[in-house]
Amino acid sequence: MARRIVLTTAAAGCLLAWVAGSAIPAIAQADLGRVIDGVVASASECNGLAIGVEQGAARAERFYGDTGNHGRPNADTEFGIGSITKTLTAMLLAYQDQQGDMHFNDPLNRYAPPGMQAPSFNGQPIRLLHLADHTSGLPRMVGNVRPPLQPEAMWRFASRYRLQTAPGEKYLYSNLAYGLLARAFVRHLGGSEDQLYARIITRALGMPDTAVKLNPAQHARLSLSYRKDGGVAPETGPGFPAMAGAGGARSTLRDMMRYLDFNLGKVQTPLASLLPAMFEPRHASGGPNASVGLGWEMRNRPDGTKVIHKDGAVTGFRSFIVFAPSIQTGAVVLANKAGCQVAKLGTQLMIAMNALDRNAPEIAAQDEKEE
Repeated sequence: MARRIVLTTAAAGCLLAWVAGSAIPAIAQADLGRVIDGVVASASECNGLAIGVEQGAARAERFYGDTGNHGRPNADTEFGIGSITKTLTAMLLAYQDQQGDMHFNDPLNRYAPPGMQAPSFNGQPIRLLHLADHTSGLPRMVGNVRPPLQPEAMWRFASRYRLQTAPGEKYLYSNLAYGLLARAFVRHLGGSEDQLYARIITRALGMPDTAVKLNPAQHARLSLSYRKDGGVAPETGPGFPAMAGAGGARSTLRDMMRYLDFNLGKVQTPLASLLPAMFEPRHASGGPNASVGLGWEMRNRPDGTKVIHKDGAVTGFRSFIVFAPSIQTGAVVLANKAGCQVAKLGTQLMIAMNALDRNAPEIAAQDEKEE
């Protein structure tokens, strides 16, 4: 019988907390498992969770609750990862800027469909980098969405939108920006978002179960997802397929732990050369010492340790990945019910693994508005 779990609820904008100068104790694998169990034990109701943590060479994974269609989750259960997809789309940009013929400073107009014109502000164009660091000036979503939202409708909305600020001037989180960025790659490079992720990223990183469109075998492992009221959520959100590159990917804990390893610098691959560009602070974001990189949100601890994170929210799925490369510590939380405070859980795991003060200065994670 699936184990029921209790998760604490918190306001949107969960907190990551660290204190300067904390010693990082070595934790055995069995102790990491107990860390996860301890954090989950103090939380509020959730239908299913898959959690992985690692510190140095030690790692642990735990599974709780129910998928709603095939019992307790496991390492190969598929979850929607929402906006964590943005980090894959941003990596396509970093790769193209380094090795291809699309670059950070290219104007979006260069890749717009015939007859479409990306907006500008007093003659200043939106550039690809502005899409990736959330400074394009575009709104969070397409207004008055009539699902399914097709790419042509997304481009049409963008072409008619009037920017209120100059691109590059102000941080404004935008799913629309990432939908357009992904479609720029699709138009110029050929192939779907899925095909581009596989061609450049997921195949090289050994992440075979990370995709927007699952094959039949993968789809059979897809968990149900649930609204806050407990009802089954739809499999696809209203912003798709146009927003595939903003929040459409599904993945497993096995793949996400591989992705965590990559971002911690543990995977020997030429793609590792992209990590400095991915983690470079591009613009200030919400809160003190907070910045945005390429797809990633970041905060510097008072001692200079950089903490990097991204959350996701799509239909009933919630996801969170957080890591600090300099102390080789990270966590992944995948959940199948809206309202599960995955960023809070991930934060508590990082605190517990590093024996840190829960009353330390705060780091706010992105809120859980859906893609």
